[in-house]
Amino acid sequence: MKKLVLAFFVSFAMLATAPSAMAKPAGKVANQTQAEVEQSLLDTIAVAEETLAAMKDGTDKDTVVAMFKKTKQTAKTIESSVVLADRDRALSKVSKARSAYKKDQHEKAEELMTDAVQRFKKVNEKYHNF
Repeated sequence: MKKLVLAFFVSFAMLATAPSAMAKPAGKVANQTQAEVEQSLLDTIAVAEETLAAMKDGTDKDTVVAMFKKTKQTAKTIESSVVLADRDRALSKVSKARSAYKKDQHEKAEELMTDAVQRFKKVNEKYHNF
């Protein structure tokens, strides 16, 4: 009886951990080609600019917050060790802008998001000039 209970617990533990061990991290693209990295960079710049434009146009708060999330998710698809640190610094600006926007500090949020867009453009330049 003890062996049967032990076998049941071991089997159950293996089933519980198997899906998490096999899951890929969300948003990550393993072994991106150079063309895929370039496209990720361009997509990130476009989404960040759209978010900034929506902030300036006075789009409703929920939509802008969703756009911040989309910007972050798109930026996380950039998988190049050359620009990883710079990408993370730009993402930090996006996070700070989102926080300021949610606190109704719209001027500060626009300033931070403008800085983030510029940083994403510099990331693109750095990648192409490496």
